[in-house]
Amino acid sequence: MRIYPEQLLQHIQKKLPSCCLIFGDEALLTIEAFEQVQQQAKQHGFLERFSYSLDGSFDKDQIFSQFNTLSLFSEKQIIELTLSKTTKENTDFIREITPLLNPDILLILKGPKLNNQQLKSVWFSQLEQQGLFVSTNALLPQRFPQWLFQRLKFVGLTASADVIDFLVLHFEGNLLAAKQEIEKLSILFPKQHLQLIQVEQSITTHNHFSLFQWIDSLMAGDKARTTRIIKQLHAEGTELLLLSATLASEIQKLLALSYQLKQQPLSMLLAQQKPKLWPAKQALLTSALNRLKTSQLEKMLIECAQLEVSIKVENKTDTWLQLDTICYQFLK
Repeated sequence: MRIYPEQLLQHIQKKLPSCCLIFGDEALLTIEAFEQVQQQAKQHGFLERFSYSLDGSFDKDQIFSQFNTLSLFSEKQIIELTLSKTTKENTDFIREITPLLNPDILLILKGPKLNNQQLKSVWFSQLEQQGLFVSTNALLPQRFPQWLFQRLKFVGLTASADVIDFLVLHFEGNLLAAKQEIEKLSILFPKQHLQLIQVEQSITTHNHFSLFQWIDSLMAGDKARTTRIIKQLHAEGTELLLLSATLASEIQKLLALSYQLKQQPLSMLLAQQKPKLWPAKQALLTSALNRLKTSQLEKMLIECAQLEVSIKVENKTDTWLQLDTICYQFLK
């Protein structure tokens, strides 16, 4: 079963699964999911924990022997397996140990975000059927306000919509800083309904954005969010050439789809993409292609090439302005 991190506790309080799969690119969510599983398992008598890495060479015999240890002679066990990347060797091994799961063992398998192909693989599907898959990926923008609301509620605070909006503006993309700031607010204003002036006077800005969030905001046509992200990326010293190359790549994908729209409807084209697109990504592509004509995309791709020349060859000083001009065309 696939669940969000905020659903994890209620599931494991009802019934502890035989395995938990924790995969995603948001460190705080991954750490907290693991801690929740570990704490709940301890209450069920899983008092021993063994950790192994499945990267590079690893001792298969030792792990096998751990799975075959009976609780008659030891405590119930948590076996934690970490893989930074999937290889034929470690996924084959995972398939070998899956039949060894038993009531005396809780398997926790964790690692970075998986792609669609990995999520559909045999090794993953077999384990998911027996337990829980907690997706700890970075929050989508529309989920962040609810995450903040739940965090405030957890520490005994409530807040109006303007406070939530203010927190979103200052902490989007940095969950750890948001958590720390909320904990500070709970100390300063215990059990209170937060007022905007209280929050404004006490917090420090800690937002952080990735290139993918920037691209998503462009696709969605969100002018305010795009402006905020690009300013932050600029302030953090993000390489302009990296931004330009990323943008050009996305425009090329949009242009290819735009050319094909003459033969097939967009919904059919998106459904045929390999690897399969998540619904959220399909919605972003649909939004962009509904706004942008083929001629506009061709023009922007040329401007991206000109921007690359300006950076690499001409060493111009107005290159960020060139990038802003291209971005603005996404948002008309």
